[in-house]
Amino acid sequence: MTLISVENDADFSLQVMHKTGIVMVYFWAPWCEPCKMIRSEIQNAAQRFEGKVSIVNVNVDTAKSIAETYEIMAVPTLLFFEDGQPIKRIIGYASQGEIESFLAALMDCNT
Repeated sequence: MTLISVENDADFSLQVMHKTGIVMVYFWAPWCEPCKMIRSEIQNAAQRFEGKVSIVNVNVDTAKSIAETYEIMAVPTLLFFEDGQPIKRIIGYASQGEIESFLAALMDCNT
């Protein structure tokens, strides 16, 4: 699964706010070492949920207004949306297993 890059408010609205179902937004920065570590965890977890969950990444250095809107104070941050509404936030590094467990729980709630 490919991570969808979002760089402005219009793209964010289209890819996150107007999507039905679960969207995981990965807020990151190129200078952030933990962000580099979690990226592979996210990509691996994404493969398990391909077609069931959308995954969007937002570079906080280039999409500052989005980061400000969602009060992103630290990276990496994972923000989970359901039908355009934020429902959960994970700040800092999370393992592939933690990400998969949380996504599985969200999927169970929706069935």
